[in-house]
Amino acid sequence: MTTLSLPSQTGHSLAELCVVLCLVAVAAAMAAPSVSHWLWRSKAEQAARAWAADLQTARLQALRTGQALQLKRLTGCASVLALGDWRCGWEIATPHGNQPATLRHAMNGELSVLLFPANDVLPVNSQGEPLAGGVRLQVMSRTHLMPVAVSVCMNTAGRLRLVKAQTCL
Repeated sequence: MTTLSLPSQTGHSLAELCVVLCLVAVAAAMAAPSVSHWLWRSKAEQAARAWAADLQTARLQALRTGQALQLKRLTGCASVLALGDWRCGWEIATPHGNQPATLRHAMNGELSVLLFPANDVLPVNSQGEPLAGGVRLQVMSRTHLMPVAVSVCMNTAGRLRLVKAQTCL
């Protein structure tokens, strides 16, 4: 008499699958704050680098054209902004506004972008020199849950450096 053999079954049981899914969920929950912190730091660094690059662009454009320019803040994302609050973004424009802005960097206001000393305009003369020295742009997350800060520091000679802190020390 011949016996029929059943094929051997391979795979995992439902209990094993549930245990693995629970372990993955716990690992994801532990990693979520780190990923969120990393994303906010990335956004702050990107905004600080963009502001520094746009200031350098204004300096080069002023030197190339022989025309004074300014980096000035935008006010489109909030109805009332304090002096020195650049969270809506910035643009490169002529001092008298007789020509359209050559470059505009709009932001949605999710980051705190503050210029110290507080000012709404950073002028650049026709030789490409910023007319304000000792300036610091501080970029932070607006929530206190993510203490992320990046500063763009400009010395009196106009040299820029990026610091991953709230101060330029």
